[in-house]
Amino acid sequence: MTTNNTAWHVIKFGGTSVSTRSNWDTIAKIVKRKRAKGFNVFVVHSAVSTVSNRLEQLIQLAIAGEHEVAFKELVELHQQLIEQLEVSQSLLDDEYRYLKRLLDGINLLGEVSDRIRALIMAQGELWATKIGAQYLSSQLEDKLLWVDAREYLSANRQSQNDYLAAGCDCDLDESLLQHIGNNPVIITQGFIASNQEGDTVLLGRGGSDTSAAYFAAKTGADRLEIWTDVPGIFTANPNQVQNARLLNHLNYDEAQEMASAGAKVLHPRAIRPAQLSNIPIYIRSTIDSELAGTQIHHFDNRWGMVKAITAKNGITLISMESQGMWQQAGFLADMFAVFKKHQVSVDLVSTSETNVTVSLDSLTQVVSERRLKNLVDELSTICRVNVMKNCSAVSIVGQNVRAILHKIAPAFSIFETYKVYLLSQAASDLNLTFVIDDEHCDKVIAALHELLISNNPNSEILGPTAKELKKPLEREVLSEKWWQKRRADIELCLESRENAYIYNLSAVKDNISALKSISAVDQIFFAVKANNHPQVLTTAFQQGIGFETVSIYEVETVLEMFPDISKERIFFTPNFASRIEYEKALDYGVMLSLDSSYPLKKWSETFANKSIFLRVDPNIGKGHHENVRTAGATSKFGIPIQEIEQLLPIIKENNIKVVGLHAHAGSGILTNEHWAEHAKLLAEVASQFSEVKFLNLGGGFGIKERAQQTELTMEQINQSLQAVKAQYPQYQLWIEPGRYIVANTGVLVAKATQVKQKQNYYYVGINTGMNSLMRPALYGSYHPIVNFSRLSETKKHLATVVGPICESTDKLGIEIPFPDTFEGDLILIENAGAYGHVMSTHYNMRAPAEEVCIP
Repeated sequence: MTTNNTAWHVIKFGGTSVSTRSNWDTIAKIVKRKRAKGFNVFVVHSAVSTVSNRLEQLIQLAIAGEHEVAFKELVELHQQLIEQLEVSQSLLDDEYRYLKRLLDGINLLGEVSDRIRALIMAQGELWATKIGAQYLSSQLEDKLLWVDAREYLSANRQSQNDYLAAGCDCDLDESLLQHIGNNPVIITQGFIASNQEGDTVLLGRGGSDTSAAYFAAKTGADRLEIWTDVPGIFTANPNQVQNARLLNHLNYDEAQEMASAGAKVLHPRAIRPAQLSNIPIYIRSTIDSELAGTQIHHFDNRWGMVKAITAKNGITLISMESQGMWQQAGFLADMFAVFKKHQVSVDLVSTSETNVTVSLDSLTQVVSERRLKNLVDELSTICRVNVMKNCSAVSIVGQNVRAILHKIAPAFSIFETYKVYLLSQAASDLNLTFVIDDEHCDKVIAALHELLISNNPNSEILGPTAKELKKPLEREVLSEKWWQKRRADIELCLESRENAYIYNLSAVKDNISALKSISAVDQIFFAVKANNHPQVLTTAFQQGIGFETVSIYEVETVLEMFPDISKERIFFTPNFASRIEYEKALDYGVMLSLDSSYPLKKWSETFANKSIFLRVDPNIGKGHHENVRTAGATSKFGIPIQEIEQLLPIIKENNIKVVGLHAHAGSGILTNEHWAEHAKLLAEVASQFSEVKFLNLGGGFGIKERAQQTELTMEQINQSLQAVKAQYPQYQLWIEPGRYIVANTGVLVAKATQVKQKQNYYYVGINTGMNSLMRPALYGSYHPIVNFSRLSETKKHLATVVGPICESTDKLGIEIPFPDTFEGDLILIENAGAYGHVMSTHYNMRAPAEEVCIP
């Protein structure tokens, strides 16, 4: 195969990835696949797993003369890999003897210099790449060249004397390109380089990523791939946060911030060389090489969005306090000069008039106890010093953090119970960092992730969860949807109509059956506001569930349609309604929930001797958009928990019976444990009331709208609720879903009117818009949209689907993959069965789509 001299792919593999035969088989497959496509391949890899740590231990053992056993174990580890890969048994004999002489020399001297330390640590990469080179040569048809990285990576001027954490220049290197010539496959070492004297130097722990980035820049590579044992970069550590999501895309600055803030997949030094050369970085998994992973590249991401919650553990804080620093020119310079003198790097800084607190940079340095003591002793001559160890720096990372402070503000309430020692907002506007005790780190990360990321499931940037990716090589197989099976019925409906909502009543029954499988739930109420079509309500009634209503008119509709219905199947939860609605509800005998203290304080006589529910504000709103979150200080719903105690005298004085408590956080929730959290919260509040029997956990059951979203699992919801019920058996648990029952049972179908190409935008116009479906304009909801007339045709465009309403917000879908579309084509909008027609208007005097039910 001839080589393509202009297309290099640099691929880096970590220690785990080069430690077994099966992983090396995967590496060979990756290289072969790239060669088959005509790319040259530049392989950079680390020492075999655990070897760098073993070498460090060997150095210490050699000083004490106790290195013989550990040395033999290190040799045996490599010989086992050599045997697995079926390469020459004597391949590393000279290298083994060389390392033994170095260790014996350390033993004779009783000490080790940084120069010798670096030389010993380099052996891990040198040995591993020689093994890998011989194995790959046996697997490939192409010629392979082994390169000593030290010949082409040279320490820059700033780090000439740093043997253990050097940096290198990374301009395009013609001498390297000339050396590798027509060899299409190169293999070399990560982690090591040389200085001007020709001595071996190291790039710091994690330096193999940086080596790969240097070589990518030096070869002018088309791409840099970091292959590791994880599928990519996640929104949080998947081992800490169950619902952490894969990040499909990051720009360089965000990736740099995440790596610097503690994300361990990629070393922070590896990003800058690629960014300067505009080389995209791909984080890939050797465990599943088919996954696309995370791409880091230049892209415009100006809008504010939280991308990740990261943490650096084992942080040391130094607090320096002195009245003398106030308005004292040069005081800070004197203070930081001490850090420079003792070669201690600072990460975060927080200042006030009399105090400066800093955290020590734990990524690029290890500060010994002796060095720390010397630093503190000298600082103590100019200020009072307090050292705080065992801290964690938890960071909220994302673009334009300052622009979304109002959105993330509710998350700050979690710090009511966790002390914050330092708060820092990056000048780059890419992170907000809280330094707290190590012991609280996991809880804070999980809470912040739930509030700031799990509540935003519709972003294209977010991919699957780690759990979804663990399904053995399972790729999403799109099952045929109900509207595909009912194509003839849908087309028939549109023969005499320009547009229509079409509801599948069988699907409504199926969704109710799924909810009924949650045995821990004693009563289900359908939220009438989601869809009040008579046939939909009748279907719900026939399935034996109740109705959650939010206006007296909905109550009266249900009573008129089902005159024999038990009043216990109607739950009324008004919000800022007039007094007459409350009075009518009590007259009708339906269950009434109060979501404000005002009615009790001002109209207490209305509720005297009556049974009621109280809607408690759980303090944290959830959902994909701020306008669907119904809890927290910025939401108009619910009674704050702290107000409950104030109501107790009124309740007692008027003999009001609080028989139930109610909570609802928002819409589109995809976390299985959410309703159990509400159950625990309400059970704790219920301890203040002797007659509470019912806990209404609210609705908000989300549906899976995109391939990368996590789908609710009724079994897991049931398990979490059963655990709560076992703890609080005295309470019945209720839920009140709306969208889950009807959203995916309805579609909105309309005919295409016009198609317009405007610069890079492909507009598809249809004959109805936000007058029929308000959700996208109201709160940015996502609805899958297809050209129903051309389902099998190639999708050539990213279409913006718009309606005829005279508003810029009349957009039903943005950047939807679409085929060539023509006037008269049927355009189908999915998941339109909830909050569709019920929210429609006659704006612009255009009638909304009519509703049609099919069995």
